[in-house]
Amino acid sequence: MGFFKGLLFGAGVGAAAGLLFAPRKGEDTRELIVNDVRDIVELTDDLNDSLGDFRDSLADLKTTFDTVVPVFKSGIENDIEDFRFQAEPRIQQIQEQLEVIQQNLPEDKQTD
Repeated sequence: MGFFKGLLFGAGVGAAAGLLFAPRKGEDTRELIVNDVRDIVELTDDLNDSLGDFRDSLADLKTTFDTVVPVFKSGIENDIEDFRFQAEPRIQQIQEQLEVIQQNLPEDKQTD
């Protein structure tokens, strides 16, 4: 935020210095300064509006994030639980088959 303030301040000072040293009548110079100050005020207001809109967008994004992520997380957890439910009996069957195979191997081929 400091960069933008410095940029606006530098633009204002540069414009004012340029107008003051320009070969014009005082009335014309004052009018140009007033116009430049109005332009700077408008730019500052536009910047503030844009920052406000950005802040509102971030708040909306956070709300959406807070709504969507728990649902997504819950869905993933359910999928994992379903996978476990389906995989555990199969793993048990595989382990039982390994035990049967190991029991049927000759003793010199068995490894623990």
